[in-house]
Amino acid sequence: MRLGPSSGRSKAARGGALLLVAVSLVAAVGVACVRPVQPDPIIFVHGQSGSAQQFETNFMRLASNGFPQQRMYVYEYDTTRNDNNVIYAGLDALIARVRAETGAQQVDVLAHSRGTGVMHGYLATPARAEQVDDYVNYDGATSTSPPGGRRTLAIWGEGSQSRQIGGAQNEYFPNVGHTESVTAADTFEVVYEFLLGRPPTTTDVLPAANGQATLAGRVVLFQENIAPPTGAELEIWRVDGATGDRLDPAPVYATTIGGDGSFGPFQGTTSDQYEIAVSRTRTQHYYVSPFPRSDHFLRLNLSREGEGLETIIETGPNHSVVVNVRNREWWANQPGPADNDALRVDGANVLNATIAPRARRIIAPFLFDDNSDQVTDLSAVVPPFGALPFLTAADVFMASDPQADGTLSLAMTPRGGGGQVETINVPNWPSSTDGITVQWRDYLNLDD
Repeated sequence: MRLGPSSGRSKAARGGALLLVAVSLVAAVGVACVRPVQPDPIIFVHGQSGSAQQFETNFMRLASNGFPQQRMYVYEYDTTRNDNNVIYAGLDALIARVRAETGAQQVDVLAHSRGTGVMHGYLATPARAEQVDDYVNYDGATSTSPPGGRRTLAIWGEGSQSRQIGGAQNEYFPNVGHTESVTAADTFEVVYEFLLGRPPTTTDVLPAANGQATLAGRVVLFQENIAPPTGAELEIWRVDGATGDRLDPAPVYATTIGGDGSFGPFQGTTSDQYEIAVSRTRTQHYYVSPFPRSDHFLRLNLSREGEGLETIIETGPNHSVVVNVRNREWWANQPGPADNDALRVDGANVLNATIAPRARRIIAPFLFDDNSDQVTDLSAVVPPFGALPFLTAADVFMASDPQADGTLSLAMTPRGGGGQVETINVPNWPSSTDGITVQWRDYLNLDD
């Protein structure tokens, strides 16, 4: 039974042994060629309020290193529920499907935060544990021994540096945030070598050599990870990066959302910039920077209409609402300027020590005109966002136009990025009928 890095051979050694057996068979029977050994399929299990979004960058990093895209999966579950037996049953079904689709006997599982608690319980059942080869525990549950006896790597971000899984390989990154523990380049390098037995060729997201980017994902209700209860129309538009305006008279892709909320695949390019519009009673417009390569883990979060976050966000015909999402915490209260993030709206930074303190682990700043008074006030977090995990809200007035003929210029300067700036320009949609979501990159090679 494999209990840690010293108790069993590395995956590289095991793969080499398999290849040696294959070569011996070739010599014995005279077969002309050998099918290369495929890596174990990877399944990512997210944490509370999470989804495939947290693994989106690593999906592209793995593909940049030649890992087969069709061998990467994500297990998404309803994080408003606490019935682990239901969660385990869903994971049983996914592992069975992955094994059937890939022919693999075992899978590698990477889990984050609450997902690590899910996996510790799941792997406690020997029959389930036997289906898992290697396990990565991102900044979550501790234990005195590797869960289920699996070969285990534990990644620890900021917080107590005494946390550990006994008998496992424990790696510590004290200046990496909780969610960032999944998306950081430094942690990716360690995880890649643990799983594949060799360092990655790159930790960047490399642009596709052919200029093509296949896009696919899901429209989901935030925290529940299920499709909206009524049908929604999804359209993808090419847009002008300088204004966010649509370039064509018709969308380049359109579908009705049903089933599990899936859309795509859509064949795009690495040079075009896109808007993804999801229309129900209101339309939510999602803007992203150009995709450097294929992305199959796109997630478009919504609330139930008339429920949840929709009921606490001030809307009106004269101002815009912008939701900013990044799977790397926003910090704005650190002592060194280079250690803080900036988020500028038409040149003015809307993050400060009150809106985005490091301790709150902010993933999504909401910007809207609280009380519809056309006044920006950054002195306090708009209630009740101060009590919501991972979310914050700033009272920012952004004038809208009935036809969205104006432009809002949003610019993100990431901490540790050497002053790099990513700018996404969007039309100033009126929040009475439309919402805006900007999905920012959580990695730093912004000049591709």
